Amino acid sequence: MTDVSRRLLIPLVAAVSLVAASCGASGDESGGESGGEQAETTTTVADTGASWGDLKNVCGPGEATVAPGEGTSAPGTINVAVGSDRSSEIRPGLNKELWDASVAFAEWCNAAGGIQGLQIELIDADGKLFEVESVMTTICTEAFAMVGGAFTQDDLEFSGKAGSDFHQCNMIDIPGFAVSPTKGLSNGQVQVIPNPPTKKSTQWLTDFKKLEPEDSKKNIVVYGELPSLQVVKTQYDAAVQQVGGIEQLPGLPYPVTGLSDWTPLAQKVKDSGATSLYWIGEPSNAANLFKALRDQGWEGTIINETNIYDDKVFAAGPTAAEGIIVRTAYHPFEEADQWPAVQQYLDTLAQYVPDGKVASLGLQSTSAWLLFVTSASTCAEKNGGVIDRTCVITEAEAVEDWTAGGLHASSDPGRSEPTECGLLVVAKGGKWERLYPEVGGTDDDGDGFHCPPDSVATVTEDLGVEAKINPKYPN
Repeated sequence: MTDVSRRLLIPLVAAVSLVAASCGASGDESGGESGGEQAETTTTVADTGASWGDLKNVCGPGEATVAPGEGTSAPGTINVAVGSDRSSEIRPGLNKELWDASVAFAEWCNAAGGIQGLQIELIDADGKLFEVESVMTTICTEAFAMVGGAFTQDDLEFSGKAGSDFHQCNMIDIPGFAVSPTKGLSNGQVQVIPNPPTKKSTQWLTDFKKLEPEDSKKNIVVYGELPSLQVVKTQYDAAVQQVGGIEQLPGLPYPVTGLSDWTPLAQKVKDSGATSLYWIGEPSNAANLFKALRDQGWEGTIINETNIYDDKVFAAGPTAAEGIIVRTAYHPFEEADQWPAVQQYLDTLAQYVPDGKVASLGLQSTSAWLLFVTSASTCAEKNGGVIDRTCVITEAEAVEDWTAGGLHASSDPGRSEPTECGLLVVAKGGKWERLYPEVGGTDDDGDGFHCPPDSVATVTEDLGVEAKINPKYPN
């Protein structure tokens, strides 16, 4: 590998890993075939333009207008930018699912009548990983808002220049996710499932201790050697400390470009005496380490976040991935027949983007769109049909109980605090299945999620990032 290639690849892998570890990033899981009865339901919904899952009056006819000067929308339209890096030459298809989900949702909404009559016009804000500032220039000039997308290097949105800086052009964002502490601590944006750099959910660790009292005793973190990934480790360390009863062993770093031989690292894990492992990185590299661990005879439990809910971890063979436990705040695709909103995502994607990528980030993008549309509609109703940015972001922040019609566990977007609810899935025989809680069981606190009280840890360590605040918008 040349020095140039290495310099390009390092920030890419780091950014992808951070997306994955910090916000429940994408998998490639398909949701299975849709049943005939559900397909009819989705068609009916699209025809009436009323509902998404149990969320009513989402899109439909009306006479709304966009506030003057807030994006160059033609009459009867609203321009919305969707960020991704899917044309990156280094990693083609990066976060493609955000764009696919956005196209599908916009088509569905427009077919139902639009946002109070406004047809959604999508701006393809493909940052290609290293061209974010250039794309932000287009967004600042043409878009009303950014919705359902994200840049892997989202700190580049803050260029400090009037024509391309997120705050200086008074942009708003309801993103598919936020990666960097810079973005996560900024205002003018609302996350549907908040993942601030200063907080971390502990629900999954509490449940892991309950399910695996022996394997949870000694935990080790394996993480990429970059400052950005250190933030994720810092969050995790805070969560472990709050849960208590878990001995946190010294972490083991690895080159984010990967290793030609993962055996030495696997041996270090085994020699440490760790009974469980938490990985910060991509599913593909994870699969290589997991195989090496099993080859070395390590019998501990691997506990991870949503990014490992990905069929890529089976690439080294189902045996290597057997028993991996993953937490998620979304209903699993394998249970789509039980959760109409998830099935609707699958059906809508199949209808409007037949080759679209089915992934957890697609659900997160769809949730962002639903929050944007409902907030914009509320603004139109309150402001005599006029939709403006300040109103939309204020209404989004005011939402306290958000499930996106049943796509995920309840969240509180305005509080910028992780949800206390989640569930665990486990890899078995090369497939994913629910582990905990049992739907309808004792620990099901609603819709198949477990929600232990006071299950959010605070990161007290200084992250070295100053929050970027636009005084025009609420904090």
